Amino acid sequence: MSTSTTPEPVAGVQASPGAVRIFSILNGLTLLGVLLQALWAGEFVGRRGQQGWVAVHEIGAFVVVVLALATAVAAIALRRASSALTFGGLGLFVLIVIQTGLGEAITKSDANELITAHIPIAVLIFGLGVYLSGAGARLRRSSSR
Repeated sequence: MSTSTTPEPVAGVQASPGAVRIFSILNGLTLLGVLLQALWAGEFVGRRGQQGWVAVHEIGAFVVVVLALATAVAAIALRRASSALTFGGLGLFVLIVIQTGLGEAITKSDANELITAHIPIAVLIFGLGVYLSGAGARLRRSSSR
């Protein structure tokens, strides 16, 4: 019995190395998008007259949603080899959609009180993405044996 807190790949089920690589690339691009979102938000949060950065942040949010959807689809393709990737990929997509809705509410409805939820969810999203990177690497190692 393993004492690891992270699920291991399903025994006896081999994942296609190409599918794992695609998942890892998409997850990495999603994480890069989330990181850029944080940088762009830092350019306008608490400042007036920064509508250009708000627009960049909104466009970035759309791109991150599309990347998260592609990551989730790639994770679903690996469902037989790793349920952790599948649930994690779907969870990442759901959290990013929720995050985007909160961002829209903050921007369009001037609901600045939602920033107190928006920022911690962003940290959770980034943490989940990092976890998925590790889980993808473990699956890649196990499928290359």
